[in-house]
Order: sequence, then C-alpha cells, then structure tokens
Amino acid sequence: MANAVFFSLLSDCMLALVLFALFSYVAHVSRTLYGIATWGLAHLAYTLGADSIDVLASALREAGHPVAALLAVNLGAVLACAGMAGLAWALVQFVQQRRLRRRELAWMPLSMVPPVIAWLAAGTTDAQGMALSLVEVVALATMIWQLRRLRAAPDKVPARLMMVSCALLIGIYSSGMSGWLEGRGHYDIDDLWVSSDLALWFMLNFCMLMLSSFHAAEALRHGALVDPLTGALNRRGLSHSLEERRAPGGAAAPDSLSVLALDLDRFKEINDRHGHRIGDQVLQAFSDTVRACIRQHDLFARTGGEEFVIVTTGMRCEEAVRLGERIRQSTDALRLPTHGGLRVGVSIGVACATRRIAVVDLMDLADQALYEAKRGGRNRVVHLHDAS
Repeated sequence: MANAVFFSLLSDCMLALVLFALFSYVAHVSRTLYGIATWGLAHLAYTLGADSIDVLASALREAGHPVAALLAVNLGAVLACAGMAGLAWALVQFVQQRRLRRRELAWMPLSMVPPVIAWLAAGTTDAQGMALSLVEVVALATMIWQLRRLRAAPDKVPARLMMVSCALLIGIYSSGMSGWLEGRGHYDIDDLWVSSDLALWFMLNFCMLMLSSFHAAEALRHGALVDPLTGALNRRGLSHSLEERRAPGGAAAPDSLSVLALDLDRFKEINDRHGHRIGDQVLQAFSDTVRACIRQHDLFARTGGEEFVIVTTGMRCEEAVRLGERIRQSTDALRLPTHGGLRVGVSIGVACATRRIAVVDLMDLADQALYEAKRGGRNRVVHLHDAS
C-alpha cells in the first residue's frame, strides 16, 4: 500500500476519534436529543472496521502475518457493517426524535449477516469488500430516506448536502460491487478512491455536526423557556411566547383574548403532610390534566410554586369560563392512587377582554378574579370582564 493512502486512512481514523468526542459533547449539552451520540459512536466503529480492512490487514500482511491479516479483515468487516447499521439507527433517532422500534433494533444483527457469511464462505478481502459494500449501500439508502424529512430551515441545506453525499457514496460502493461480480478486479484502493471516500464522509460528518448543533441550540433555548417539572412554560417562556404573538403591551381584539389564573388549593398542606415528592407528582398530574383540556395553541405556564396561567385567543368569554369549569371538574376528579386517592382542588380566575386592553392588565384582572375565588371558598371559577 502506498504511503499516501496509508497515512490518509490513518488520519481518517484520528478524525473519527475527534468527531466522536465532538458528537459526545453536543449530545451531553443537548441531553434530550436522540441520535447524536449514536452517530458519533457508530461512525467511529465504521471507521475502525474499515481501516482494519484497509490499513491493519495490509500492514500485517506486509509484516509476514497472513493469518492475523485475514482475522483483521473479517473482524473489521463485521465491525464496519455494525457501524453502518448504527449510522442508519442514528438518523432514524435524530430525524424523528424517538427511540428505536423493535423491528429497527433488528438492523444491527442483520447487518452482520453478510460479513459473517463472507467469512465462512471465503474470508478474503474481496469477499468482505463485497459484503461491506452491500451493507453500505442499504444503510446509505436508508439515511437518504430519513433525511428527506428535514425540509425546514435551517435543516434543509445540510440535510440535502448529506443526501447528495450519500448518493455519491452509493455510486462509489456500487461500482466496486459490480466490478467484483463481473470478475473485473479486486477491492484494491488507490489515491483517487481514498480521496473521494474521505471527502464525502467529511461532508457527511460536517453537515451532521451542523444539524446537531442547530438542534442542540434549540433544545437549550426550549429548556430555558419550559418548567422542567411540569413541562409548562415558565415566566420567561410565557413572555417569549407572548412577544412572538405581539401580545405584551399591545392591544387585544375585543372578545378574543382571555386569561385564566389557576392556583391549587391547600397545596402547602399537601407538601407538609405528604412531602415534596408527592407535591411534585400532584403538580405533574395537574399539568397533564390542564393540557388535556386546552387547545394546542393555547399558552399554559407555571408562574409560581402552585400557580399557573392560561392565555387563550379566539375564544368567547363564556367559552373561557366553560374551559375553567372543565379544568376545575377534571382536577376535582383527579386522584393519586399511590396515596390513598389523594384529592386535589383548584381555584380559577377568568378575565376576558371586552375592549382593547394590554395582556398584563388582563392578567392582573385574572388575579383579582382568582382572589375572589379563593375568598369565596376555593375550588370554584370566578370571572371578571375588563370593564368591571
């Protein structure tokens, strides 16, 4: 093997280690994102396996160790095929942001079948090259199929560049397969093959790192706007969402904006009697109950310990009051079975706009309505109009 090829593949291996560290760091920062760490680990496995075939085996063969070289080829092929399946896994996880399904978990053992068959049948570099190319083509096609889902900015451009790189790699690996099947040669690599392969994989990893960084930044931004316990918006998230809708300090259209202020009744007693762990469970169960009652575009935020607020648009006042009553009844029916059917109540103040009014003023009015609900005996809904 030429020294230039040898050192190119060796540098590729070192780059894979650096990329593994970078993807691991981004995964650690983002925490909740699927697929980033999987990509880094899978690419490292694929690179080590491929370099075992192309570099380690050649070095062992030149050193006079043919048996060890053959073992490096076959083990490297199995590892590289597993790495390709892991890369396909990573894109399924990343694009769809979910855990792998049972049938997808089977991709890894299935990817190892071709190199194992090649090992048992011949065990040569050419046979394993054929097996690896087959797995590479299938995995890259799967990656293209997943990447087509990323159509929105800023994901679209790097995703399309990744699709082009995958398509070109499929062309490279398919040409090797067809040549071997027709008996026209071997899987010997040259400078052009190595340069093209490394350049395309560099493009793939660079674009994947871009996508990971975009999503990690969005996850951090989202985490700063959401209460981690309940999943509701926090105060900053509520303000940000209102600003996006140009609501704060601005005027609302008459009879289109309503604010519901919610406060769990005697929540301090629940914490004192049952402990903060049960109190947290109450908050989580209550938040889930509220989300089941409101519309997807309604804003739901936790503004204090047991204090919440809902901002709705396009809802008449009587509908907002009915929403509050539905939440109250659903909360009243809520039970925590782990603690003898612990009951929870909620007081709700509803404020509706009947003229143009700033949202902050409507929130103050909802707080006044909530105070009246508390003073009136709790576990009830009180509504006020801004003209009151």
